[in-house]
Amino acid sequence: MGYQRFPPPEDLRDLVEHVWLVESPPLPSLRRDILIPNGRPGLAVALADPGTRQDPVTRTDWPNAASVFGIMTRPQVIGQTGASSYAGVEFKPWGIAALGLSSLLVDDVLQFTDWVGEGTTYALVDELRAEPFGQSRADRLAAFLSPRLDAARALPVVAAAVRVIDEARGRTTVADIAERTGTSYSTLYRVFRQSLGIGPKQYAEIIRYFHFVGGLLGGPADAQATVSALHGYYDQAHAARDFKRYTGVSATSFLAVQNGIAALMHGRSVQDDAPADG
Repeated sequence: MGYQRFPPPEDLRDLVEHVWLVESPPLPSLRRDILIPNGRPGLAVALADPGTRQDPVTRTDWPNAASVFGIMTRPQVIGQTGASSYAGVEFKPWGIAALGLSSLLVDDVLQFTDWVGEGTTYALVDELRAEPFGQSRADRLAAFLSPRLDAARALPVVAAAVRVIDEARGRTTVADIAERTGTSYSTLYRVFRQSLGIGPKQYAEIIRYFHFVGGLLGGPADAQATVSALHGYYDQAHAARDFKRYTGVSATSFLAVQNGIAALMHGRSVQDDAPADG
């Protein structure tokens, strides 16, 4: 499997984390991977066989062909058969607001054909396919996105608050975030809802659990160790309940199903560059 990540051009850096590309050879059978919420909206374009995305709570699924999606507050399951090739963008947490859509798409998805029309969508797919896997393909996707973003929608207080939460890996309070950003709780909540679609407390919970899951991927090697790792995070019942909320499976079955693209992309997320606690 090939995975590459590219920094965005200068005009997109306030709104985009990175542009990414994934390719893998044909799969002999259906493969499912869990995507853990990471507090970042994004978009993805299938250049080979489109897979599916599924909300494991509602059991709703949709083609993973060409879509824009908001911040996830619960996991999604990626299903893939055949050859896999995708080009995508991971936005800053507030980046999707710059698209000027009628919704920030929290736990939701908008197909490209409903966003820019069928003709523009098919033309983009053809243009991306014509570029080799690498920088030129990433540049082509960035060039498509650039005129469709309104940088004026980025709010400095939101960026500052997100930085506080990310650096703390989610282990902070809204009161502390408000104090460190020099704003009030009500203002912080309002601008988060306007820019991300969720409040600062929920964003911090997502980031905290994203890093907790990342620790499990690189640490405990069996179900018993996974369950043991839950102790001390909350009381065990609360931890187990939240674990299933953010992963879609129980702690005892998580390591058996977390693999492939999901593990790869989780391990390379921008938030893994944040300093550890203490």
